[in-house]
Amino acid sequence: MLWSQSLETGIPAIDNQHKELFRQIDILFDKNNKDRVPQTLKFLGEYVEKHFRDEQLLHTQARYPKAESHKKMHSDFVTAFKKMKQEYDAGNGSLMILLKINRAVADWLKNHIMIHDKEFAAYYKSVKK
Repeated sequence: MLWSQSLETGIPAIDNQHKELFRQIDILFDKNNKDRVPQTLKFLGEYVEKHFRDEQLLHTQARYPKAESHKKMHSDFVTAFKKMKQEYDAGNGSLMILLKINRAVADWLKNHIMIHDKEFAAYYKSVKK
C-alpha cells in the first residue's frame, strides 16, 4: 500500500504516524515477511491505538466539534481489528484471514484519512492560525 501526497493532512505528527502505519501494512502484504506477521499484527494493533490517542488529543486541544463521532470511528476500528487478529490467531495464520485483514485495514485507513482526517486537519489549521 503506497503512501502518496494526496493522503497528507498537513499536520506533520499525524502524517508521520500515518506513513508508519502504511509501512507496517506493507510488511503484511509482503509474502517474504511471513515470519514477521504475528509481530507486525501486534505492532499494528498497539500503534493504531497510540495514533488514535494522539489524534484525539489534538481533537480535544482544538475543541473539534466532531471529536466524539471521530473517536467512535476509531473505537469501532480497534474493535474490528482485534476481532480480525483473534480470527487470524485462531486460524493458525490462515492466508485468507491475513488477506481479509490487509484489505480491511488498507481500505479503512485510506478512506478514513481522505475523508475524516482531512476534514479534521482543515478545521485544526483554521483554529491554529
